[in-house]
Amino acid sequence: MSLMDQQLQRCYDRNLAESAEPSAELRQIAAWIAAHDLFRQLEGPHSHRVHEAIEQLLLPGLRDMLRRWYVRSGAHMTLDEIELKDQLSQLAGEKL
Repeated sequence: MSLMDQQLQRCYDRNLAESAEPSAELRQIAAWIAAHDLFRQLEGPHSHRVHEAIEQLLLPGLRDMLRRWYVRSGAHMTLDEIELKDQLSQLAGEKL
C-alpha cells in the first residue's frame, strides 16, 4: 500500500510488520489504528495523517474486517478506542 504521506506510510509499514494478528486483514486494521493513535497523540485529531488513516480504515475492502475487529474487541476497549469506533461508525453511516 502506497500513501502520499511518507511518515504515515513508514508508521503503517512498521506497525504492519510488528502486528501479531492472525490474518493479513486484521494486521492491516491493527496497523491503521496504531498509526491513527500515534499521529492523533503527536499532531492532534485534525492532523492530515489522522484523517488519512481514518480514510484507509473506512475503505470498502476493509470495512467487513473493521466490523470483525470491533466485534472481537467487545467490552475490552478503552475510552479512546470506543471514541474511534463511534467516530468511524458515524463516518461510515453504519454501526461497527
